Amino acid sequence: MANNKIETVLVLGGNGKSGRRVVEKLRAKGVEVLVTTRELEKASKHSRYFIWENDRNWAEVLQGVDELFIVHPDTSMPEALQQIRLLSEHAYKANIKKVVLLSGRGQDSVVACENVIQHSGLRWTIVRSAWFNQNFTEGHFAHRIKTGEVVFMEGQAGEPFVDLDDLADVVVESLLEPIHDNQVYEVTGDILYTFRDAVAIISKKIGSPITYRELDKQSYLELLLQHGLPLAIAQHLVFAFSEILDGRNQSLGDGIDRVLKRSPKSFASFVDEAF
Repeated sequence: MANNKIETVLVLGGNGKSGRRVVEKLRAKGVEVLVTTRELEKASKHSRYFIWENDRNWAEVLQGVDELFIVHPDTSMPEALQQIRLLSEHAYKANIKKVVLLSGRGQDSVVACENVIQHSGLRWTIVRSAWFNQNFTEGHFAHRIKTGEVVFMEGQAGEPFVDLDDLADVVVESLLEPIHDNQVYEVTGDILYTFRDAVAIISKKIGSPITYRELDKQSYLELLLQHGLPLAIAQHLVFAFSEILDGRNQSLGDGIDRVLKRSPKSFASFVDEAF
């Protein structure tokens, strides 16, 4: 770690898939870490109440914080831009030393959020991430994998799935080392797989067939609505997934090599360990 000691890092979304791993790795290095919670009754010495929908207590949330890792539920959502703008203004007023933003790839709405951070007056690092390996075990596809049928929108674009431990290592280094200030890192795996290919690899590993079924946009929207999602959220997911599957992100990033000086964990290695 560099000589300029970091006293406290606040991790927004510190109980989520990526945030949880960042918290663990920071604490293993002896860094004081705070996390946020959306439940007021769970706020404690190491956990601060925070919701994106209302900024009235954000000054208190940021009090005594030196660096900030921002994980927004979805930086492609329409409201994200104003929320990120408000947070960056609060962070600047609170004399936060450094902000690291977890971002996506290939979407204009996401780039707009990145621009807010880049022009906030703060030191910053942007970490653009591919689709997580762990979405097959902890997230979007986990339940479907277990049922033996994965249903997704049609599209055969390759995705460079990234492992969350690699991502978390990049975030930690970006927080702790000033050499990463004002850098944009695209963090991906090292091979492009279609979602169908990825499911087939998992199916082979577990020795059990998993059907992969594709739906057009309207049919997938109807499926999401049948599962109880509100119309606005279902429509946004269809829009976001259509961008993921249209080929714009069919490329490899070099963020892991640039920051960690090593190759990413392969998807095959992830599958071997996880299933």
